[in-house]
Amino acid sequence: MSHYLYIPEQISKSIYEISSPIFLTSGLFCYGLDLAKTQHLHLDQRLEHPLKIAQACVDRKNEYLCGRILAQAVLNHHFGLDQLITSMHEPLPIWPTHVLGSISHSQNKLIVALSNNAFYLGIDIEHWVTSEFAQESAHLVLTPSEFDLWKSKVADFFDFARYVSLIFSVKESLYKAVYPTAKQYIDFLEASIVDINFENQTLTLTFLPEIQQRYQLLERYDGGWTIEQDHIMTWVLQVRNFA
Repeated sequence: MSHYLYIPEQISKSIYEISSPIFLTSGLFCYGLDLAKTQHLHLDQRLEHPLKIAQACVDRKNEYLCGRILAQAVLNHHFGLDQLITSMHEPLPIWPTHVLGSISHSQNKLIVALSNNAFYLGIDIEHWVTSEFAQESAHLVLTPSEFDLWKSKVADFFDFARYVSLIFSVKESLYKAVYPTAKQYIDFLEASIVDINFENQTLTLTFLPEIQQRYQLLERYDGGWTIEQDHIMTWVLQVRNFA
């Protein structure tokens, strides 16, 4: 058996053709996919199963395979790289040198993003949490300073459930962005938003000093968000300036 998941060209083409480009921010190639439109392809029956999904249900196998197929198709389409990225044994994608990628899904929606000039990159998609969930879970997601930020600045723009959704999502993006460096998942309360701009929908995050030092992380990370009717998409990204 190969060490990498082989994806036939026709399957790759089929997934790419039903995906849609999404503009999140400059320097990023992002595509979205409605997973409901992929059921007829029966990918779980047509492709080998990497170790990570060997015991998963059909729906989980489908979303995993679609994410990897779409990411590989975008890599080929935009960067001309015909490279296998899915190890049969390693849990994370193996991105080519000089390319960073990120994959996220929520319910029936999937997004992938790739960049060839980024220092760090993470994306996330989340459906809006309910008011009940927000109230019950806020203390697990929001730091004291983020509660203060909600009261002083954010309440004029977002209701509380949307604010919790935003913070949850952008911290997911942040942890994906720093995982290649930290090699650890970091708690939600160990990072915090320090600046937020609703006019251009951008924000800045930082980690607690001891976390920053332990994992050799940057002082600040830049992020942003975009809103759809039933979900939010966030990213944490810094692109190189070649000027």
